This record gives sequence, structure tokens and C-alpha cells, in this order.
Amino acid sequence: MHVALFTDLHPDSLGGTQVSVATQRRALEQCGHQVTVFTAPMAHSVDRDPGVVELKPVPLIAPLMRQLGRHDDFVFVWPSRTNRAIIDAAFRSRAPIDIVHTQGDLGVAIAGVAAARRHGVPVVQTKHTRFDVYFEQATATPLPLALLFAQMQKRHISPDFTLTPAKETAASRLAWRLMVAHAQAVDHEITPTRHFAQTLAGRGVSRPISAISNGVDDDVIDRARKVDVAAPSDGAPLRLIWCGRLSSEKRALAALEAVARVDGCTLDVYGEGHLEPSMRKRIDAAGLSHRVRLHGRVDREDCLVAMKSGDALLFTSYDFDTQGLVLLEAVAMSLPVIYCDPALGETVPDGGGVLAADPSPDALAAAIQGLAEDRDTLRRMTRVVTEHRDAGRQSLQTQKIIAIYNSLLDRVPA
Repeated sequence: MHVALFTDLHPDSLGGTQVSVATQRRALEQCGHQVTVFTAPMAHSVDRDPGVVELKPVPLIAPLMRQLGRHDDFVFVWPSRTNRAIIDAAFRSRAPIDIVHTQGDLGVAIAGVAAARRHGVPVVQTKHTRFDVYFEQATATPLPLALLFAQMQKRHISPDFTLTPAKETAASRLAWRLMVAHAQAVDHEITPTRHFAQTLAGRGVSRPISAISNGVDDDVIDRARKVDVAAPSDGAPLRLIWCGRLSSEKRALAALEAVARVDGCTLDVYGEGHLEPSMRKRIDAAGLSHRVRLHGRVDREDCLVAMKSGDALLFTSYDFDTQGLVLLEAVAMSLPVIYCDPALGETVPDGGGVLAADPSPDALAAAIQGLAEDRDTLRRMTRVVTEHRDAGRQSLQTQKIIAIYNSLLDRVPA
């Protein structure tokens, strides 16, 4: 079949959603399917991919939106007449599109829903982001951004939905209207976790919902596992790995604060973002440069190889991630997890991680200290995650997604 993926973030940019989309594309192609990706352009130029159709950003506003959203790789796209023409031209010039799969809730994804309806093909959505939390925690101006995307939703998505009320801010409520409206406009909804699916249903989504985990590229896993690295030693400080965007919603500074409280550990940070200058200042001020290393942006395979040499993943996100792709990557590399969001326990195998008492640096430090002093428990956790290390392979998740595609195509008259 020919699948059109519509994603608000270019698959070559930094982030779990982007990696998930790129990995899904690769897995579909390995199964013999054709994939065309419709996306926002990269903020920085890359080699042109014939399988990628870049839509036009909004002039002048796109750079401002990157600043307001504190996301260097986000490019603002409106589902405009110009972009409609680009999409329709691509649909006409390529093999017939069998199914549309949107991978977000913003302009490109909304344009994908409209394209599916114009061309009479089924449409599936995967939700990767809690925009209610994103607007509040990760942006400088939550309400103006929420109002802007609310206008997009009103103009381009059917108003046939009902949002279950809750006590929340105006920005959060507008974000939920956007998310519920999009889910109600598609034929099948996919979420990476059961708890997120339940939350969507509780806010008014009545369309079919399937919980299908994100996945880790099978080939990347296999290559990373073959790389020889020095194994952690009981006599050495506990080596912690932190991977992700250096941003407020990922709580990168909380990781530093926790590590600063525990002498018997080190922290290797992989990623980049707007908090990097603040983190470097904190490292210098606290005298942590001998224990904390910022490696910057690395590719996923290098990150997985780094996990092989660690004792545990420190995952500080709280009440933000719908799943956390890095959790799957850690399990794939037999790396136990220290985390603080109970909702993410669905992704961590029972006995394969430590849940901190709360998200505070003190509680995270206590969890770190406990593992630093009890290597027998750490070894047991390592054995547990090793038993589950293949559960997150993308090939397994893609088969479930293809089954949903086929169920929708079977309903479409020939």
C-alpha cells in the first residue's frame, strides 16, 4: 500500500516524535510499502529526500513561533490554499495514496486530515504530545499560542465533538479542544500508551482508540548491541545517562540538581536545547564539571551505544511525556531506569526501574543514592530489563499499525 504520513516536525530534526515517525517510515518500507512524508521544512537545510514533501511555512511568523515555542526545530505551517495545492499535486503525481496517517495535531497534521477527506481515503492519527502540558510548561506565551491553534482548529476541523469539562486553565482547555477535535475527525486513533488512551476517552474522544507503543529501529538496536564498550564496575561511581531535549518540560535542570546531591555518581547528558547555557552555568557554579558531561546532540545509535556503558537512565520528565521514547531505548539496551512520573511506569518493566517518591530533586537524589549503595538491586533490575529488551522493536509495532490500516481499507468500497 501507499501510506502518506503527515507530521508537524521534520523527521530529520531532534526529538522523540521525529525519531518515531522516521522509524515507522523505515519499518513500513521494509515491509514493502511505499511511504510519502508530508512535513514542515527543516529550519536548517538538509539533503533533499524524494520521499518527503515539504509544505510552505508562514512567512515572518515561522521564526517568531520557534522562539515562542522554545523549539529550534519547529516550523509553523498553516493548512493554507498554497499547501493544499502542494499536497494535491503530490497526490496526483505519485502512486495512489491508500491511507493517510497524521502524526500530530498542528498545521501539517490538520492539512493531512483535510487531504484524506478530499481524496476519499481513510485517515489514522497517532498522538505523540500532550499539548495542554506543552503550552503551559514549554512555551513562553501559553495562551496566545493556544488561541492561534484554536483558530486553526475552528477553521479546518469539523466542530462535531464534545469536550468533557475539567478544572484547567484557558490555554489547557483550548489545547484539549484541539486534541479532541482532531481525534474525532479521524477514522482511528493511536496512542503510545493505555493511560493516554484512557485520558483521551475521558475528555470526549469516542472514535476507536488503539494503544500501540512507539518503537526503536530494529537495525539500530542490533548494531548498537554489537559495539564493544567498557562494562560498568561495582567499584566505580554510579554512571547515569540522560537523553533528550534540554528544555524546561524535560526537566533537565532537575537532573543536575539531583546529581549534585549524590557524590557517588556521574551524569552523561546527550542532547541540546535552550537550557544548555543555564546548565553549563549550574555545572560550573556547583563544581560538577568532573562528574557531569554535556555531549551535545548525537544520533540515536550513538545514544544507544552510550546506554550500554551506563548503570541507569535518569528520566526526569514529569506529567508531560505520553510515553518517552528514550525509555524504550533504555530497555532495548538493558539499562534500568530511574523515573518520577507514575504514568510512565507502563513503559518500564516491573522490577526494571526505580520510581522516585515524587518529582523533586531530593526524591530523585534519594533514588540515585539507593542504587549507588545497592548494586545487587541494580543487577536484578538489569536482568529484568534484559528479559524485555526486544518488546519495543519497531517491527512488532508496525505489524499492529498495518493491521489497523487493513481494517480500514477493507471497509472502503473498491
